[in-house]
Amino acid sequence: MFRQWGIAESSVTNMRWNISGELCSGAALDDSFDTDGQFNPAIKCDCAIPNSTTCHITRLKVYAMNARGTIPEGLWTLTYLNNLNLGQNYLTGPLSPSIGNLTRMHLTFGINALSGQVPRELGLLTDLRSLSINSAGLGGEIPNTFANLVKMETVWASDNNFTGRIPDFIGNWSQLRSLRISGLSNGNLCFIKDLKSLIVLSLWDSRISGSIPSDIEEYVNLTRFACLLSFIFMDLSYNNLSGTIPRGLFNLSELSFLFLGNNSLSGTLPDVKSRTLANMQVIRD
Repeated sequence: MFRQWGIAESSVTNMRWNISGELCSGAALDDSFDTDGQFNPAIKCDCAIPNSTTCHITRLKVYAMNARGTIPEGLWTLTYLNNLNLGQNYLTGPLSPSIGNLTRMHLTFGINALSGQVPRELGLLTDLRSLSINSAGLGGEIPNTFANLVKMETVWASDNNFTGRIPDFIGNWSQLRSLRISGLSNGNLCFIKDLKSLIVLSLWDSRISGSIPSDIEEYVNLTRFACLLSFIFMDLSYNNLSGTIPRGLFNLSELSFLFLGNNSLSGTLPDVKSRTLANMQVIRD
């Protein structure tokens, strides 16, 4: 696979695990692989999986290595993978439906040159926790099979070629903490009312219409995980929002970045901005 992607031999053989010999050795079994981030490309193996007598690759990283070409079909036979990071490369072609063979995943494909639609088979990964496909080249509607992804915590899916509207079923992803998506054709903000864990919301240029709910501070908890992040973020700019800016937005005390520009909103900002709202933008058309 590394040869197919044009990754230099030296980039692989300099690792403490031997790509030409036993993969699951050295750093592939070392806890430091998980903490220091010094290996790239890199794998992680688990040789203690219950009811299994062999070692299995559980993590694979080829990040920002100028990898070129398609994703080989054989990758989707690594059914014990729980973390796959192929971000910031020049990978082409579609995501295979065989991606549905995987079961427990954190997936990163962002900043590549992929094509085709997001495979509906991703909806089979019912333990999927994070999906990063920003600027990946994918398109089509969000498949209805994604309604199964109720354990999703992070979705970064901006700057693709998506069509259709923001699906209402995202409102059932009760563990969702971060949602970034753009370019969809319609929708409103009603779907966020039960997302109590949400800390980052970016729906830039998604043609959202209607108003910002007046009681938004009651059902969007943007403070719960404030200790884990350096900023709390909401971007609703470049949409079709109208009505009055609800005062409840200003009660979200940990909200550091709020972008509402290029809508048709009315109302005024607080007379004195709090320190956390220093970057607030409101542009009324």
